[in-house]
Amino acid sequence: MSTHDNGGAVLRGGPAVVVTPDGVTRIPGLDAARGLAILGMLAAHTLPGDGDAFYDGRSSILFATLAGISLGLMTGGEHPIARAAAGGALRRRARLSIAIRALLLIALGLGLWLLETNIAIILDSYGFLFLVCVPLLFANRWALAAGALVCAVIGPSVIDAIGGATSWDGPLPVSAENPLSIPLSWLDSYYPAPVWLAYVLAGLALARFGVARARVQLVMIVGGFAVSALGYGLSNAFGDPVVAHTDTTMEAISSGALAIAVIGLLVAAVGRVRGAAGRRLIRPLTAAGAMPLTIYTAQVVAIAIVGALFPDAHDDAFSWALFLGLAIGSLVFAVVWRVRFTQGPLEWLFARLTLRRPWRAPRGAAGSDQVSPSATPTR
Repeated sequence: MSTHDNGGAVLRGGPAVVVTPDGVTRIPGLDAARGLAILGMLAAHTLPGDGDAFYDGRSSILFATLAGISLGLMTGGEHPIARAAAGGALRRRARLSIAIRALLLIALGLGLWLLETNIAIILDSYGFLFLVCVPLLFANRWALAAGALVCAVIGPSVIDAIGGATSWDGPLPVSAENPLSIPLSWLDSYYPAPVWLAYVLAGLALARFGVARARVQLVMIVGGFAVSALGYGLSNAFGDPVVAHTDTTMEAISSGALAIAVIGLLVAAVGRVRGAAGRRLIRPLTAAGAMPLTIYTAQVVAIAIVGALFPDAHDDAFSWALFLGLAIGSLVFAVVWRVRFTQGPLEWLFARLTLRRPWRAPRGAAGSDQVSPSATPTR
């Protein structure tokens, strides 16, 4: 959930990077990928099915991988904030800003859980993953990639161990009557951190490698699709196909690689769109992806309201009408809002509840050439 404002830093990457009239540096392909993830999650929330559709699970994995990229862009992209910048104050302030936003996401996510929809809310788990990543933000890019692979491989075993220790079998429900269920749900629920940290770390590593670079995009596309096809193929060949939200190693690797490929493809393709007609065609998706916190929250609230008004409406026609209504409404709202404003309502609010530009050196601190993007997952 992010806006890519570089705060004066240079994001290298040719056509993948644009500068808006208000001076904000953006990577439109990331907005498009985020918009696609939001629509995919909306489909999973509203459309009929048994949870085995293509968008089930994969949309939220795409969302989490994009979160990692946002964290990387927020802290300097290819050139992370130098350890010595302003005596280390810039890194501390960046970490503080991320931690505050993480807590706000947790609070908002828990609030959405109280609406008692049938939606597995992602925002509180998202915030917890941000907190886990705070000490890892400035790790070496290869170490981040290795960490993602380790989480994908051993994460499922960690989840099983947690489930055994808590005597819980299956996703743990969030319950206001049992406060302990909240932190446990971040470890052993719909988005368990031991596995989902792999997606965020992978995204963070991609930002450090330079997601806006054509060569990096090519590796993401070719490597991502190849690994994904191999993973899904082997799973099917051995009679154990990948199932959404089972959080197995094969799901983490196959669906994670697919997310990386999709991101690379969209960043490469959208960055090369030329002409007013082409930009108008992709504007609804990029507009929604530029304000994902607002769109996601509004969709959850709308689904809760519709569920309260029509508690017995569960037929396929109603589900499709709900999906199309919310999808079209979200895209139209995003386009109209972005004509006048650069941030969505919740993105604006979150920006003002946290440090506006935490990487700015305090008064009296030494200057630095290392300026971090003010892109954040909630702007």
